[in-house]
Amino acid sequence: MKRVFSGIQPTGTLHLGNYLGAIKQWVELQNKVDESIFCIVDLHAITVSRDPKLSDQILNVAAWYLACGVDLSKSKIFVQSMRPEHTELAWILNCFSTMGELGRMTQYKEKSEGKRDAVSVGLFDYPILMAADILLYQATDVPVGDDQKQHVELARDLAIRLNNKYQGVFTVPEPIIRDDVQRIKGLDDPEKKMAKSASSEYNYIAFSDSAEIIRKKISRAVTDSGSEIVVRDDKPAMTNLLNIFSGISGRNIKSLETDFRGVGYGDFKKALAEEIILFLEPKQSRFKEIIADKDKLRKILINGAESVEPIAQKTLAKVKSKIGLGI
Repeated sequence: MKRVFSGIQPTGTLHLGNYLGAIKQWVELQNKVDESIFCIVDLHAITVSRDPKLSDQILNVAAWYLACGVDLSKSKIFVQSMRPEHTELAWILNCFSTMGELGRMTQYKEKSEGKRDAVSVGLFDYPILMAADILLYQATDVPVGDDQKQHVELARDLAIRLNNKYQGVFTVPEPIIRDDVQRIKGLDDPEKKMAKSASSEYNYIAFSDSAEIIRKKISRAVTDSGSEIVVRDDKPAMTNLLNIFSGISGRNIKSLETDFRGVGYGDFKKALAEEIILFLEPKQSRFKEIIADKDKLRKILINGAESVEPIAQKTLAKVKSKIGLGI
């Protein structure tokens, strides 16, 4: 049985990088696997943010999931904190993990650089909670961006470790990483990924951006020297813009390079902006419809949490029995 699990934090503003790096894969995969579970990982969010408005953002993210094509007849969506099994399994996995493993996590090292004594224990322990998210549902496949591959590898290591000791506890998950995901970079810096936490709004195209704002952001996007519109190692900015164009339009890179041969950067950017507007407008309209009925959206999330409960309870009960917890 193929079961997909993935999730996004309800912090910051969802943007094209989130779509091309995650949600687009989810929508495609839900038609190819036996079961899809997509989570809003709010417990991960509080490692760096404790905004009381987080609950509003949780609903926004759920609405965007649906507006972008997650189909409730094929997929389950729910909020991480609504299932206590996540944190209980995370504690158990803590006891089978080492400080050395977590200390080597690239994201922790980057986010704690120069302030290691001041960051939260939650930030350090983040990968264990992510492993619990994945292993709790016996996921076979985990679509992630390249920056999360190390965390999925830790989940694999923990699954194998407990399976070797107790036999048949967990499914060993496989990361699914699209070749182009790691190349979705910031509009203002093609050396860094497009990120919700970016200091400048000109780093990303938000799902909610108006046509006017999209045109402005794309017009200000960094470009390379020269005038060729091609994907090439020495043209990281143009490579990034072409990857975005390809990702939202479905057209391959070669056809885009051919169509824009001899065209100036300005005209290319105008075409890209219009393509993004065309892509986002129906999703924005659908989002407004969904978010207008928050009670219905809350019910969807409650139903989702209830629907995954049997899987979560079964896994947790098996783990606790294997390691000798309970009476």
